[in-house]
Amino acid sequence: MKKILLIIGFVCFQSFFAQNIMDFDLKNVTLQGMQPVKVNQEMKNIGITHMPFVTDNPDVISKIANKEIASKVKKIYSFIYDNPKDELHDGGVFVYQFNSKKDLDNYLTKNFEQSNYRVLVKDVFYIRIWSDYGYQIKGQETSDDHLNKLEKYYTNLGAKRIQLKPDQSIMETSVAQ
Repeated sequence: MKKILLIIGFVCFQSFFAQNIMDFDLKNVTLQGMQPVKVNQEMKNIGITHMPFVTDNPDVISKIANKEIASKVKKIYSFIYDNPKDELHDGGVFVYQFNSKKDLDNYLTKNFEQSNYRVLVKDVFYIRIWSDYGYQIKGQETSDDHLNKLEKYYTNLGAKRIQLKPDQSIMETSVAQ
């Protein structure tokens, strides 16, 4: 009986202290050359009020997520970085918590691989990390360095990187030239 209670107690303890993929704010991740984005009026109009941002409000989700999937998304988490001196450089993460694994899998089949972002999944969570940090300055981080940091953070939480299908439109354009 003591063993059973001990096991139950351990499982409850682990569940209580396990970090949920939606409950963090990337405090331990820094992207050199970038800082957390300041919420602007356009973001406020969508419903993003602070950074990091989490919502389960269907109206806000429908403004952030593709209309085709918005009804299948239960919650969205985002943490966006930018270079305050140059608005062309940004990065961060969007996490979509889907209602079901089937909804997530259907969404994945419609996505294409791109060089400036990576996709990870865990259970019903779609995690898209990206970095458009175009500076290539010797001794400083690059976009790939940012992606590697963010990927490591999420893999430590149990997410797995997946390879999406290649974007055929890009391949056809480059072949035609």
